[in-house]
Amino acid sequence: SDLTATPTSETICSGSSTGIALTSTPAGATFAWTVAESGTSGASAGAGANINQTLSVTGLVSGTTTYTVTPTIGVCVGSPIDVVITVNPTPTVAATPTAETICSGTSTGIALSSTPIGATFAWTVVESGTSGASAGNGSSINQTLTATGTAVGTATYTVTPTLGTCVGTPINVVITVNPTPVVLAAPSNETICSG
Repeated sequence: SDLTATPTSETICSGSSTGIALTSTPAGATFAWTVAESGTSGASAGAGANINQTLSVTGLVSGTTTYTVTPTIGVCVGSPIDVVITVNPTPTVAATPTAETICSGTSTGIALSSTPIGATFAWTVVESGTSGASAGNGSSINQTLTATGTAVGTATYTVTPTLGTCVGTPINVVITVNPTPVVLAAPSNETICSG
């Protein structure tokens, strides 16, 4: 029998599942596969009409998993085909520093990096008692924040890394903004007697 895999090859992100459907001409074959992994983990030999396995990279670069699938109808064994899955790494993001305390009216200074290197970064922000923060993207967060009252405020940046088509897990970076102190003299003026 002739074997068809849909798709015939696939590129996924680390931690994602394959989605290979197997069919035969004529219909009615059973399918079994063996596996060869290079820089990946999670694959195993098996049988069935679908290959749904969660694959991960074992390092910082892309790896491949090759399924060699053989169809069988009755006692007749068809020609095997290879289905190659490319597994790309999913980035992680690191912020330096991971949190920061600044004075009102000064700028944040958060540097962003990824493992593996090369990711892009985008962030959203939620402010509480502060102003001046905005969503954005880039390799650093440098924004001038101001406390909007007399209490300490915070700006929480949620940073998401993307490498190619693979989106990593977001992290939160909390900026604490201390209000600028104001000196008050009490009373503001005073009359005293000499001597």
